[in-house]
Amino acid sequence: MTPFPYHVDINATVEEALELMEEHEVHHLPVTRDGDLETVISRGDIERANAPGHRLEEQQLYVHDLCARRPYIADIHDPLDKILLAMADTGIGSVLVMREGELAGIVTITDVLRFCGRFLAEVAQPVDDSIA
Repeated sequence: MTPFPYHVDINATVEEALELMEEHEVHHLPVTRDGDLETVISRGDIERANAPGHRLEEQQLYVHDLCARRPYIADIHDPLDKILLAMADTGIGSVLVMREGELAGIVTITDVLRFCGRFLAEVAQPVDDSIA
């Protein structure tokens, strides 16, 4: 999980959201409205909107035009396996994690892959057979 993630206001422009993603090297941003958590936007959402044939060049797009309407929200105490299975079953790329009603972090596919890679590296350590 990435704790205390950067976030963007729902009325920001898509360009502002993309700049924030690039500046902090992230692919997902929680979206707030008047300081309250609303949803999430991803780099993929922005790339799809900018694909040829999907937007008018002279049209200004805002975060609220592109972001997911129903983000997956988990509690900080939810078991990790439940969160990972929900991500796999629904095909979502991020889960917003709450602690006592406040945004505590975000779990993304990148976080999951990093965790799994480290876990597998640990369990795959060669056994020293010479100590017997």
